[in-house]
Amino acid sequence: MNTDCDILVIGAGAAGLSCAQTLGRAGKRVIVLEADDRIGGRVRTSRERGVVETGAEFIHGEHAATWDIVREENLATAEWRPGASSSRIFSSGEGVRTDSEALLAEMRSVEEGAYDYRGPELSYAEFLAQKPGSKEAHFFAARHIGDLEGADASQLSVAALTSEDALATNGPRNFWVTDGYDRVIAALARDIDVRISHVVTDIAWEGGAVRVTCANGVTLSAAKLIFTLPIGVLKKGSVQFSPALPKEFTDAVEKIGFGNNSKVILWLKEKIEDFGMLDTSGYFGHFWPRMFGEEQVIVGYSGGSRAGELVAMGSVAAVEQGINEFVGALGEGVRAKIAEAKHFSWSDNPLALGSYSYSRVGMGNAREELRKPIMDTLYYTGEATNTHGHTATVHGAIESGRDTAEKILAI
Repeated sequence: MNTDCDILVIGAGAAGLSCAQTLGRAGKRVIVLEADDRIGGRVRTSRERGVVETGAEFIHGEHAATWDIVREENLATAEWRPGASSSRIFSSGEGVRTDSEALLAEMRSVEEGAYDYRGPELSYAEFLAQKPGSKEAHFFAARHIGDLEGADASQLSVAALTSEDALATNGPRNFWVTDGYDRVIAALARDIDVRISHVVTDIAWEGGAVRVTCANGVTLSAAKLIFTLPIGVLKKGSVQFSPALPKEFTDAVEKIGFGNNSKVILWLKEKIEDFGMLDTSGYFGHFWPRMFGEEQVIVGYSGGSRAGELVAMGSVAAVEQGINEFVGALGEGVRAKIAEAKHFSWSDNPLALGSYSYSRVGMGNAREELRKPIMDTLYYTGEATNTHGHTATVHGAIESGRDTAEKILAI
């Protein structure tokens, strides 16, 4: 059979590019199709004022796979140390709470044991309900996990969180790529045939043969296809497979959670007193600062249903909400120091329809099911398929892409 390449890859995010890079280095002819007009997927770096991450922001862990690329490219990094400059502070809407230190200790007590859970399946919210503590401590504990996972505590499986935490080897520390996360993506894409603005609409396949059709009329064929479509896009069924994907695969797609996250970025024209992290009771559950030379930037972060509500408000209202919550915590005098503000989300992006996967109550072995090759012809990969405890991360996507490539090369 005449083909355009050995292997087609759909998606030029971290998973697709790491997979294509591994296959290319092994001598395979690979073409990567990307629907967007840029590479990176849910990694998107803004350079309009400093270097700001509107998507994935951190290297999660000092042992993450991302470090292979960072060191190879000699990229500058900085550790995020939210407790280094001052203690974590809390606000319920009217200034910083005077009991922030005590509230943090109580919140930690409420959360204790969540990553050692060995009981029957239950949600994180149900787990918290069993723990003694004040209403405020329970609220902020639920907000903490909700922002972290991009889902409400009522949707998250405690058993899955425990299992993933036990498997994870990335380490607890977090780092910024100060040169910009897009530098990591650029390194992965080097020497790869990536074709942007190619929106795949139809995939016709049979054992050992795939034909892909794009909205711009381009058609390409290969012996194998790797697709990295976000779970949100798979849930919507934006791409048509003929024949349809196996029921085991589509059932797994429905069972797995796909989260919402929103960010508001506040560029300050005058530095304010440093803080490690601000937890609020508002739509944006967490704010943290970072510096670009002399310019201070504040990142406001929201996860779960509140993030979805922010998207529904529209960007103008979401920005106003973020500013008001930040000012409500630190005082009206802060408002005049905000030079610019913008809202970013993936939930309303038709090429993502969400941020990253989460382990939903009752999900079972959905991640393992998604990893299985389909007739040694179709392969799905991405952070949602990571079974090493590194889901919802860039390094998890990189690992999954490399794992999929190695699986193909081993045949």
